[in-house]
Amino acid sequence: MCLHSRDDEPAQVYPEGPRKNYPSDVTARQSLNNRITFMRNLRKQKRKQNKHFARPAPIPDPGILWDSS
Repeated sequence: MCLHSRDDEPAQVYPEGPRKNYPSDVTARQSLNNRITFMRNLRKQKRKQNKHFARPAPIPDPGILWDSS
């Protein structure tokens, strides 16, 4: 589309030109990296929870704690 004005060369107008990138826009690579780090952290948490709940803490013998002498 050309706009004609007096004594000037026609200027080219791009109504759908390059879009300005906003800081809040997330690229595909960034979202992929975020997902990878989230999955790694999730795996670490699951491993930690499995170690924690694998063997319950032994219940102490009540005779040792409550000495009636």
